[in-house]
Amino acid sequence: MTAPAIACPACNKGGITVEICPRCGCDLARLHEINRAVAVHLQRATASLQEQDWLGALRNAGASWRLRNNQQSAQIAFLACGALGMTDQLLVWKDRIGCVMEIS
Repeated sequence: MTAPAIACPACNKGGITVEICPRCGCDLARLHEINRAVAVHLQRATASLQEQDWLGALRNAGASWRLRNNQQSAQIAFLACGALGMTDQLLVWKDRIGCVMEIS
């Protein structure tokens, strides 16, 4: 799985796909690991949604959200809550969909 480009938190250089920032030498390995875990949970959540495994979709979307707040996780969790009839949680995820700011 290819790592998405990130910005270095130390020097703010963007578009980095390698483990060490070429500008300042900051170790970005952990951030890349988090991004890969987010992607894995999103893939599992999407697959669970397609299989109508609503709890699996909700569980994986929630795991992805806890690692990095992202709109796709919130949308999947929203759909899963709707399918499960979890109105209180559905409203929480609806609010999260609207408040996400994607940061690369």
